[in-house]
Amino acid sequence: YAGVGGGGGDDPATAHGSDGYNKLETLRSIHDQRNFATLAKHFTINSSYIRAVVDATRVMKKMKQLQSDFPDQLSSDALSLKAELNIWSKRAIILSKTQTGQGLVAGITKDGVANSRKLELLELEDACNIGGKIGDDAYTLLGCLNKMESIVSEAEERYISTKDERIRPSVDWYNHVLGAWARSDLEGALEKTKQILRGMEAYDNTLEESLANYNTDDGNLRQCWASPDTITYNSVLFCLTRDAGQNRAKEAEALLRNMKFRYEQTKNKDMRPDEVTYGAVLHALAQAGMAREAESFLDSLEDAEQDEAIVPSLTIYNTVLNAWANSSQRNAPKKADALLTRMKVLSSSGKNSSIEPDPISISTVISCHARSKTRQGAERGEQMLDEALAMYSEGNPRVKPDSIMFNCAITGWTNISGIESGEEALSSNVIPAERAEMLLRKMKETQLNVHPVAQTFNIILDCWAKSETKGAAERALKLMREMPDYGVAPDECSYNSVLHAMTKETNPKWVVIAEDMFQEMKEKVSISDITYHVMMNIYCKSSDSDGARKAEELLRNMEKEKLHPSQISYNICIDACARRGDHRKAESLLQEMLSLSDKGNAKCRPTIHSFASVVNALAKSGDVDAVARAKEVVCKVEELEYVSPNSILYNSLIDCIVKSRHNDNASSEAEEILLRMEQNHRAGNSNVRPNSYTYSMVMTCCARSKDPGSAERAERILMNMESLYAEGLSDAAANGRCYSAAISAWARSHSPNAVERTFALIDRMEKNGRDASPHGKPNAHCYNACIHAIAKSQKSGKAKKCRDVLQRMIAARDGGFRESAPSLITYSTIINACAFTHGDEEDQKEAFDLARTCFQTLLESSEIEPCASCFTNFFHVITRHLKHGAIRDQFAEAVFLEGCKRGKISKQVLHNFRKASPSVANRILSEHRILPEEWQNKIKNDGYKSY
Repeated sequence: YAGVGGGGGDDPATAHGSDGYNKLETLRSIHDQRNFATLAKHFTINSSYIRAVVDATRVMKKMKQLQSDFPDQLSSDALSLKAELNIWSKRAIILSKTQTGQGLVAGITKDGVANSRKLELLELEDACNIGGKIGDDAYTLLGCLNKMESIVSEAEERYISTKDERIRPSVDWYNHVLGAWARSDLEGALEKTKQILRGMEAYDNTLEESLANYNTDDGNLRQCWASPDTITYNSVLFCLTRDAGQNRAKEAEALLRNMKFRYEQTKNKDMRPDEVTYGAVLHALAQAGMAREAESFLDSLEDAEQDEAIVPSLTIYNTVLNAWANSSQRNAPKKADALLTRMKVLSSSGKNSSIEPDPISISTVISCHARSKTRQGAERGEQMLDEALAMYSEGNPRVKPDSIMFNCAITGWTNISGIESGEEALSSNVIPAERAEMLLRKMKETQLNVHPVAQTFNIILDCWAKSETKGAAERALKLMREMPDYGVAPDECSYNSVLHAMTKETNPKWVVIAEDMFQEMKEKVSISDITYHVMMNIYCKSSDSDGARKAEELLRNMEKEKLHPSQISYNICIDACARRGDHRKAESLLQEMLSLSDKGNAKCRPTIHSFASVVNALAKSGDVDAVARAKEVVCKVEELEYVSPNSILYNSLIDCIVKSRHNDNASSEAEEILLRMEQNHRAGNSNVRPNSYTYSMVMTCCARSKDPGSAERAERILMNMESLYAEGLSDAAANGRCYSAAISAWARSHSPNAVERTFALIDRMEKNGRDASPHGKPNAHCYNACIHAIAKSQKSGKAKKCRDVLQRMIAARDGGFRESAPSLITYSTIINACAFTHGDEEDQKEAFDLARTCFQTLLESSEIEPCASCFTNFFHVITRHLKHGAIRDQFAEAVFLEGCKRGKISKQVLHNFRKASPSVANRILSEHRILPEEWQNKIKNDGYKSY
């Protein structure tokens, strides 16, 4: 029994009749562990394993009792102490928290009883259990570890006092303790293993000197009485690899260097790095995404001298592939492809026949392509799957695709769902979620006996949830309803993905469907706080005016379901209030969070998002004191220690100032906040970083201000942005929105230089486009602001300047920049500018011709519908620029009849018609005491046609 699970740290899989193939299949079924090939040895705990540990514990107790009764005949020795430590280490495995964590080891047996409870029940029921239970601490992980430490310490004291070689501490003792700590997920486990290793290394250093020098009070090591061996170092390396990150990976590399140095100094083969050592270091590098270092490490193994070399195994190559998959480098897929090709060449040439790629290799490379989040990556992953299917059908059983390989290929499509631009997706004629579903059908159609699992469906459902495709929620719901046909029951993740897809739907019917599904979940699956949050989000983003109240109702119901509301729960409710402008309720929820935090509830402590959402709610409220209250919220953030202001909070405050209609000092206040943000950023606060949105809002304040010099200040801010960008502030690119705000500021300034300044800014933007500058290129809004400045100008030549701008817009549109296409506002503003053109007869003729051209363009357009203002302004053009007579009357009558046909006859249109041609107006209108409804029924629908 002492050897159950493999004495001395051997593979414990044999304890319950598991052969290598079954162990691999068990690992392959682990949820979302695509890199399981690189993990250290794991196994599944079942009832027979626990029974074996109980039996071994019973024998250990008998042994301890006999040793106590007959100390002279049966005193403990090094071997019996090793067996005792082995049993306690196996108990620690059963009780480890990892069993209920990520599913690496089963947390419950098949009968549904927790491992720790099963262990306790078996020992209580055991009729041969001498003395009943062995103590409550024997059923906790920490208790087992403390017991092992106690056993070793007592034995060390006996050895020191008696110098009895039969109980001389052995490296196996310490390795058992090291292994137990390394497998645990207790806080401080890594430091414990390091202390033991340092103590063993310190003992080893004193062997050539005198053990008397070994008495040390160094708190960084544990005094030990044995030298480390390969298993010692591997245990510490295993503990290091439990935490991902570059620091841990570098520690692992340093530990290996130290190990190799000691081996080279002593030539002690018991301390020589083995394949497990190198695999653990590579695994640490892989988890940290340090792919270049991992491949360099592999190269050194391949180039090592033959007599000292560790021949890299398939697992080592797969680990390096996994490193590329985990890296964020753009060339990672290319590098993984190259390494896979290298494996094929080395195996086929006989140089290393053991590294022929297997499904793990192929799946890892497919995953690497999937993580590139590109359409090319998704297509390459699917291509690799098809190649594996073809090779298997041609007689190569080694590359038989499994559910993991299919899942990796499906993930490639999920990772690009919703992130491709509309034009890119349209040009490729590919809907990622549909391609993902095609792979599901392919899995069913193949003769591989490969079946989709819940995770397969959940990946595809997530793909639909991310999709911007019309009808995505309906497709997701349909797929979830098909899951039982495949023998798979939807789990909480399945339902949540479908609910997430519903958050993007605007039709109120989806709220009702979501409510029904939420009730269905309560009956069929266990619900976590994630489900509540998704459902709250549906209410938050819905058009239901009562959505905020319903979201809060779910918040209150969470505690009834023994779930604990968190920051996320409250933030969703606050956001729901902000979307509806209910700032009072948003403020109330924030105060509730502050109160809970003050009482020690850290989970409900408000985040910066909480405060920013309240400021956003105040911005939408339009209240007279909204700005003042928003400033109070910001001041509160600046006072608190657990939250720091960031750009989002200050941007929300500036937005509140921009939207306020009761603040005469808006521009100066906005500039003051901008200055504060710039000062904070220069002082080293990276969270407070003004960006393009910040600057554009401040310039919008300037544009709306009536203060003298506002336009000059807006342009100065714009030029400062370009300077900051040149200095390295990448967030400060002066985009089209910023230029538009500066141009609008000049357009509204009444400055005699307004037109010249707007043209100068337009010229600068067009140069940005020619030079491929990161700064703004002119769009329709910028050009329209320039036309607006011309319209308000009192200078002559308005029509000529407007025609110049219009021609620029048409040229940009025809050159492929659709954002510059003339809009309804463009033509309407030009007609208005022409109506108020002053000058000689030539100026007036040019103004009339341009206005007539614009008006005719609107009438003939299939995309833009002229609005009532266009008719109003064109009648004004007729009045101002055509002499009284037949031609003027004919124009007026034709325009009026067109307006009647389009339903655009408003009161102002009627008024200007009478002024343009009184006689025609009297003739037509005398027949109608009341205007026909069809003459005015389209006034409210002015704007773009649906197309």
